[in-house]
Amino acid sequence: MTKLVPGRWAGFGVVGNFAGHLEQAGEIKDFVSLKLQGDGPKGLFPFHLAIDGHFLSIDPTSSWDLALPEGAQVQGEPEVALYCELSYGLDACVNIKPLAFAAFDDASIRREGAPKISVKKNWGTGSKGLSSNWIPLADGLNAGAAIDGYRIASFLGREGVWSAYGIDSPIAGYTLYGPDLVEWIRQKLSSQKDQGPLEDLPQLLALANHPTHAVITIGATRYTPLGETTFLQPGDRFAVAVYDPKQIDAARLPALCAKGESCEGLSLVVREARRVRE
Repeated sequence: MTKLVPGRWAGFGVVGNFAGHLEQAGEIKDFVSLKLQGDGPKGLFPFHLAIDGHFLSIDPTSSWDLALPEGAQVQGEPEVALYCELSYGLDACVNIKPLAFAAFDDASIRREGAPKISVKKNWGTGSKGLSSNWIPLADGLNAGAAIDGYRIASFLGREGVWSAYGIDSPIAGYTLYGPDLVEWIRQKLSSQKDQGPLEDLPQLLALANHPTHAVITIGATRYTPLGETTFLQPGDRFAVAVYDPKQIDAARLPALCAKGESCEGLSLVVREARRVRE
């Protein structure tokens, strides 16, 4: 449905938008120094921007390939991605309009002491998983949107067995969701400064010549005990399913992951892990 224009879109992720994920991932300490209020998301990080000579200029997304850097510990991160239109006003103000959603794997390197979140997110092509099946959002994230009833699940395929990796969760269960989430993203794109693991987003958008579209992932869900303790290995297959339980029985998901095909009511990304040199 939606076609990304190579090199012309921006990629951002919301960090800390599902209760308990940062603690499971061992990353909550990265935000201790920040003066943040409440239990909501901590900020936005970039994972792709078309800036000449910058490591983020590489498009990290793939619908089938999962690149594992030599010696790195990588965990899959089940998320939902929003395809958004961006427009710019005075004083670097950014407006966003969600157009569609899809399954996304925000696979991350678990690296102690990384200076910025982005260095753990984009290590080249195959870093990120993105479904090719985008589902339209005629009403954006307003109340009653098509996405409201969907759920997100993920599975590890190892030695022919598919096991739950993330806890099957309602998309509406994100800490910040709907119009409030859209407004929060707008504010961060317009004003987030360089602080701790976060980066100056208005500056980066300017360096990228103010892209007009973005893929914005809205946060990773909690892991199952398997997902919390298991890093991905070469030969593994990792799947993220964003599905409508009114159309897709959750019991069918492992079989659908094995086939690797999206269908009505399902946005699915399935990638096979391979070892690469970082």
